[in-house]
Amino acid sequence: MASEQQTLRDLLTTRARRYEKKTFLEYRGQSFSFRTVDDKTDRVASGLSRLGLRPRDRIALLLSNRPEFVFFFLGAAKMGAVPVPLNPAWPQKTILDAVQESQASAFVTERSFTESVLEMISRSPRVRSWILAGNESPVDGPFRSLLEEPVLGFWPDLSPEDAAAILYTSGTTAPPKAVLLTHRNFVSNCLQAVQPFRVDETDRFFCWLPLSSSTAQVLLVLTPWAAGAACVLGEFFSPRAILDELSEKRITVLAGAPHFFADLVQAGDASRDIPSLRLAICNTGSVGQTTLRAFEDRYEAFVVEGYGLVEATCICCANPYTGRRKAGSVGLPLPGEQCRVVGESGGDCAVGEPGEILIRGPNIMKGYYNDPASSARTLREGWLHTGDLGRIDSDGYYYLIGRKQP
Repeated sequence: MASEQQTLRDLLTTRARRYEKKTFLEYRGQSFSFRTVDDKTDRVASGLSRLGLRPRDRIALLLSNRPEFVFFFLGAAKMGAVPVPLNPAWPQKTILDAVQESQASAFVTERSFTESVLEMISRSPRVRSWILAGNESPVDGPFRSLLEEPVLGFWPDLSPEDAAAILYTSGTTAPPKAVLLTHRNFVSNCLQAVQPFRVDETDRFFCWLPLSSSTAQVLLVLTPWAAGAACVLGEFFSPRAILDELSEKRITVLAGAPHFFADLVQAGDASRDIPSLRLAICNTGSVGQTTLRAFEDRYEAFVVEGYGLVEATCICCANPYTGRRKAGSVGLPLPGEQCRVVGESGGDCAVGEPGEILIRGPNIMKGYYNDPASSARTLREGWLHTGDLGRIDSDGYYYLIGRKQP
């Protein structure tokens, strides 16, 4: 089945059948096989349906890095609902704005966030249900009962073009925007990442980034799922703690922003080896030649620099894991991806000439949620106008320069 014809439900089901008893998810001494994750997401999907939630209903998720996030995110998508992941580190007003803008019908959270969630729900009349995830005191729809309910014998029809999630941009250069991503976007993008990064069943991914981020969802959860690899959930406490986790859990793949790699280089010492580590992905640009060399020399793992944005689900370019990696470059378009660099007139720039980066592929967003004007400005004639400035060299490698002035 081609990725363009798959939904997340298809991807979950096929891999659960293929890898069945193999461990997929690990968290604080717990482990969940592919079959168990598939079963738990089935039960969450059935439980949400019994609570009265329907396809296309939005479900806000305010959860830390814990298995319940994975179960609810994928379980909601399985029954056609649209999860709206919220970053616990955001200010409460930003979270409230996202809940109201997305018109969420339900709210899933954990005990540590209940006080602020109750306040937000009181100001969000569209929220009909809220659920405490985990083995905690239930309110309205207890998570434990969702897992104990029998699985429904039928599922709503799903199309690859149906909405799968609403994710928010980082808001570093403008207010956060609600990005509507489809099942096709998620499935395509995780499958696009498998081959360039040479992911296989022996890999162990470390997910320390917030699960509310597209990097965590696509690169660190769905990509290992697609390839039959494992995902180890964790959190960021300190660079030294991360290094200890990488060694103890025999991690082979991790991802982070440029400053993350610099922190790990500074925290490293001669007594701390990570022999299992083979690949470190930076999908937000270049880590810098000095840091790259220091990281690779210290940990004997390849640093692969790439480029992505939420509007492209997660990642669209990367240096090849096997092949020529160019320092300072964000690499080549992923399989099935098309990129261009265009000038003010809209024509393609010559080699080395700066211009705006445009992207086209199966991972490009459906649009901004309830914002047709912004969608029309950003998506034109099938191309995503990123607003990022870059250039291309004679070998087809892309380089980021900065942001386009408004």
